Amino acid sequence: MGLLALVFTACNATTHGFSIFLYSALLPQIRELFELSYSQAALIAALLQLFYMGASIASGIAAAWVSPRTMVRLTIMLSPVLLALAVATPWVLPFALCLALVSACAVSNWNAIAALAREVIPASHRSRVLGLASSGAAFAICLNGLLIALLQGLSLRQFWLICAGLTLLVTLLTLWALAPHTEQAPRSAKAPPTFSQVFKQWLRLCLEQPVALQIVLLSGFIGAISGPFLNFLSAFVSDQLQAGATVTGTLWTLIGIGGAVGGLLLGALADRWGALRVMAWSIGAFGLAMLGLLGHPSLLLSGWAAGLFALFYFPSWGLMAAYLSARLEPVHSLQVVSLSMVSYGLASATANALCGWLLQVSGEFAVVHAWIAGWVLASLLLLKRMARGKAVEAPGVPIP
Repeated sequence: MGLLALVFTACNATTHGFSIFLYSALLPQIRELFELSYSQAALIAALLQLFYMGASIASGIAAAWVSPRTMVRLTIMLSPVLLALAVATPWVLPFALCLALVSACAVSNWNAIAALAREVIPASHRSRVLGLASSGAAFAICLNGLLIALLQGLSLRQFWLICAGLTLLVTLLTLWALAPHTEQAPRSAKAPPTFSQVFKQWLRLCLEQPVALQIVLLSGFIGAISGPFLNFLSAFVSDQLQAGATVTGTLWTLIGIGGAVGGLLLGALADRWGALRVMAWSIGAFGLAMLGLLGHPSLLLSGWAAGLFALFYFPSWGLMAAYLSARLEPVHSLQVVSLSMVSYGLASATANALCGWLLQVSGEFAVVHAWIAGWVLASLLLLKRMARGKAVEAPGVPIP
């Protein structure tokens, strides 16, 4: 079980860390190498998000024909190849497309891990394993910072090939770790379902299982929180608080450390006290920090907010996946997780656009902080509703 926890965390760290997060971290070097304008760089970032959400839907549909274990293997095997191909040519279009495909592998890999956990991780340890695995992105932020600091003097292509090599090591470890496990469900003699049957089943799942709709909504609420917080954090600290680049860099390092600690801590607490309660406590603590920033903007409270945000944000995906896996079959769990990631992406993009407009009109970061605090309250109310309905919910009811 410890090996699987390591593998799941490493898969999340390399696929997310060396695609979406590394693109952001190395944006100045990428712009210089390919001679990109800011608008062109933004288009590539949008392409990564588009592929991310599209692949999330596609993986949910493919779950009807491809087992979660096979999907984990396939997506992690493709990732090092795509990372190497991204810098195999001097042109930006192949680079962008390969990186977008890695981001597609990243979300598909995570969706499959969330479903596979029900088969290979005991329920008593599922929250801590998935909480740690979902914090792989936070470990990736720390790893990217270390690699950038240690590998000064390397070209961008050399740097990315090193990342591809690290991903290849994770691929080999994953294939070895999953090899001893055999498929639990025997192959059915029935013909595979058609696309229309899969789509209707997915729709029924969301309509008939309250937990499915609740997780999709909660993911959207978290997107409405995290999008503006991450997008405007550096601008708030530098523009309003007049802090330098060293301070903003420290805050991002704190986010990476906080996410790693949260993955270790919150998952263990959730196995003991329940995922809903732990999520409510962690989100509530972050909400209090945001209320503090509303009343008294300061670097100290910004640091607290950044740390508490990371503490709840990164493990929350693992806790939600563990909560789902205890109530739905693996395939249905994967489908709900895939839809929840789309909900998150759409809510995050919409919230960024609206908060950017509000900030432009008002000139006050307080409107952004108030927006975030409002969605924290909405998340807490939804978690309370989920806890209230938990007693009457019939766990593990299969959807025909």
